[in-house]
Amino acid sequence: MKAKKRSGSVVVGSFLCGALFFSGLGYAASTQIEVNLEKLSFYVKGKQVENAEGEYSNNGTVVPEAFVYQGTTYVTLRQAAELVEQPLYWDGLSRSVSVGHPTVVLYDLRGERIGHAELIPEKDGVKVILEVSGLPPGTHGFHIHEKAFTGMDLASAGGHFNPEGKQHGHNNEAGAHLGDLPNLEVGADGKGRVEYVIPGAALDGGSHSILGRSLIIHAAADDGKSDPAGNSGDRIAGGIIPQ
Repeated sequence: MKAKKRSGSVVVGSFLCGALFFSGLGYAASTQIEVNLEKLSFYVKGKQVENAEGEYSNNGTVVPEAFVYQGTTYVTLRQAAELVEQPLYWDGLSRSVSVGHPTVVLYDLRGERIGHAELIPEKDGVKVILEVSGLPPGTHGFHIHEKAFTGMDLASAGGHFNPEGKQHGHNNEAGAHLGDLPNLEVGADGKGRVEYVIPGAALDGGSHSILGRSLIIHAAADDGKSDPAGNSGDRIAGGIIPQ
């Protein structure tokens, strides 16, 4: 049987998973830990990586996906990511690891996955490419909010990310928030896509960094001017930006 040729993304994903397994063995030998075999999701530059069996393995041996020590989950991948010269991001809500740039996994209020958003560093900001399905047809406001929400309590994400103290809306003379994004159009099939560069945003952990914050989708359209949130209605979906 001929060996299948693997893409670069699969090779990176497999390497990182193998590194997780072997680095965990040494740690387990000297420390009391709990092995968590719940599956992780891996994204390499926005593309989900999975083998044909739907789980990662090391030469046929199932790989422990994470370790819990004193109540904290450790994913021992960052050093491995440095070896392949790729940044790595972790989101505890979706149990997802992003390699290359952050991928936000989006959920509705029932906790069902409805899509994802890639966040790609650009010269003058961060490009967001959002794709969703299963949302009510129509126009929906969506924004970067100031902090990560807890559970599926989207209200806990706080207000819009606004490091410069401006008012809301790109049509507001005193605006806009850094977290103000264009409306998302969802078709009759429940699907929507938007691509936009967020001016001034960063992925560097500084004052304008959006890492560790939330991306929230609202029930109604954002009017682009009403402070503080554009009359965009209830929060109906969202995801946490990995860091």
